[in-house]
Amino acid sequence: MRTARDYYVDAFSAESLFGFRMIISATSLLILLYCIGLSALVWRAKSKGYENRFMSVLLVCEGIKASFIIAQVTPYIRRYEWLQDILWHWTIDVFFTAHITAILLYLCIPVYYRLNSLSFMHKPTIKKHAWYIVPVLGITIWLLIRTVPAFYVSDASWIVCEEGSDAELDLWFGEHQDWMDDAVIEINDQGGCLASYEATITTQPPGLWAIALGSPLVSLMALLFIRSSIKSYQEGDNPDFNKSLTSRSLYIGFLGKVILLLFWLALLVLISVIHGSQVTFVDETLWRYGDPEFTERMLYFLWIFSLTITPAAIAFEAMMFVHATLKDTVFGIDNNLRKTFSTAVFTGLGVIAFIVGSELMESVIGYGAAGGVFVGVSLLAVRKPVLLIINKASTRFIPSTHTPEETAYLEAYATAMEDRIITPEERKLLETVATMYGLNDKIVKQLEEEYDEELEENNVEEQQPTSP
Repeated sequence: MRTARDYYVDAFSAESLFGFRMIISATSLLILLYCIGLSALVWRAKSKGYENRFMSVLLVCEGIKASFIIAQVTPYIRRYEWLQDILWHWTIDVFFTAHITAILLYLCIPVYYRLNSLSFMHKPTIKKHAWYIVPVLGITIWLLIRTVPAFYVSDASWIVCEEGSDAELDLWFGEHQDWMDDAVIEINDQGGCLASYEATITTQPPGLWAIALGSPLVSLMALLFIRSSIKSYQEGDNPDFNKSLTSRSLYIGFLGKVILLLFWLALLVLISVIHGSQVTFVDETLWRYGDPEFTERMLYFLWIFSLTITPAAIAFEAMMFVHATLKDTVFGIDNNLRKTFSTAVFTGLGVIAFIVGSELMESVIGYGAAGGVFVGVSLLAVRKPVLLIINKASTRFIPSTHTPEETAYLEAYATAMEDRIITPEERKLLETVATMYGLNDKIVKQLEEEYDEELEENNVEEQQPTSP
């Protein structure tokens, strides 16, 4: 029986893409905590605002949806089956309850963001109660359907492999089924166990797939709701637009999520076309532990990479939701979110570049780590230009928003910084301006740092050589 050490050594081996799946699992847990933290921030910013409460609940649901593989962070092996019995309730019960609740919350968008065609839903009484009634309804629906065969994961088994022998089954829960034997036969037909490992196979009820795939479709509907509200405002038919939280940021959040999920679907179709049939988790096991040919390694990488898209889409959506909700109430939220976005994107590019470089070098010289190190060092060498591009993109997503007082201070600071030096007299004048406009030291410091960073970025652009 495998140990926790065996599990983690295998997870971070070159054959397992240097822990790529483990990194995704850990990141999904961080995204869950990130969404919970953002939810608390939105709630505290205006605790009596029903729109904020609605957004807080939605953020928690989205965070849970991003955490679908957090069980992989723990030792996912038979020795710790008792732990997986506990985490299974999160993987299935909590996860699909969040999906159902999120779908219902999306359908409640016309309640909190006025649409002319659905203006009958934009009522104070409904807004007052919908944000907590919907989660209760979501929990109730799941409790009613969770034992229905179309939604119930009834059987699961461990596939146990010892290198040099045939694969065997060890029942986890439920009853032994013929399809479990088929999975073992498929592995043994491929040459038996080429490595030692333990993996799970379970029933895959169509109802659960319908819920998971239905959520992106409802997200698309929510996107159309918000688009309709923005369009009616532009045409002068939605006077309540400015009073609601509906904004460009909210629209970009939904749009980004929908685009990423459509890319995810396209990627799954591409993998299935290359593979020649619908992909299952048994195929993932064969690609990881079977004959390591280039095609199988590429399919394995694409399959694992596809797991990053849903957490990334939800993290981006949550970031834009918070910007839409707090940009007028929490100073500096746009700047902080831009920094978070830039850091996350650069780190993600670094991880993917390292893995791709390793795989390519492995196929050429048989030593993949050299390629990963070379690509990683190269990326660090061009860090500033890459971050500049990412920062430009984040600025388009999350433009700076300042109050008239903050704008006035920035103008005064820009004037004082024309010679790139703040003299004692200029500092006294700036302190007077800040006092006059009621800006505290924290806000002043952040405004000046924001201006200095923008000034530095402009200098980098000017120093870059232009093509003839």
